[in-house]
Amino acid sequence: MYSGSNGTFDDEYIRYVLDTYSVTIIRLCFSYVRNIHDAEDIAQDVFCGLITHRPVFESSEHEKAWLLRTAVNKCKNHLKSSWVSRTVLSDDDLSAATQQTGGSPEDDNGRELLEAVMSLPEKYRTVIHLYYYNGLSLAEIAAAKHISTATAGTQLARGRELLRKKLGEDFRYD
Repeated sequence: MYSGSNGTFDDEYIRYVLDTYSVTIIRLCFSYVRNIHDAEDIAQDVFCGLITHRPVFESSEHEKAWLLRTAVNKCKNHLKSSWVSRTVLSDDDLSAATQQTGGSPEDDNGRELLEAVMSLPEKYRTVIHLYYYNGLSLAEIAAAKHISTATAGTQLARGRELLRKKLGEDFRYD
């Protein structure tokens, strides 16, 4: 269900968008800002922007791409703001992120993997997050990040290699 050519944004459509994309958008934002509270705030801004601007989408893929691209832009703007200082992930942020990604806070393996992913440089961290945690294809990642599909594939491969170095040779990324 997408807004279609008439740009209809009724309560049913808004509930659909929130139910369908909220977890994906929060995960994407978290991969950028590394703070669950900021990620939730940015995701809220994305959905408010959708309601305010009421863009017309050609398809559900266009709708998803718009939401992802808007989230990426808002995250980048957030990180560029002068009052944001880079901080180390707190235990609360890691616990919340582990729960958001389907693990439990007590899951040491999940926590170790998430810490390793979050320690990657942003371009690799984001691609890994979008591919594994959000289930996006390389083409969808490329569209969201405004890069080529080949670049998205290269970043994914390099991110995997960095994770293998951090987590050891036994690390599998199937």
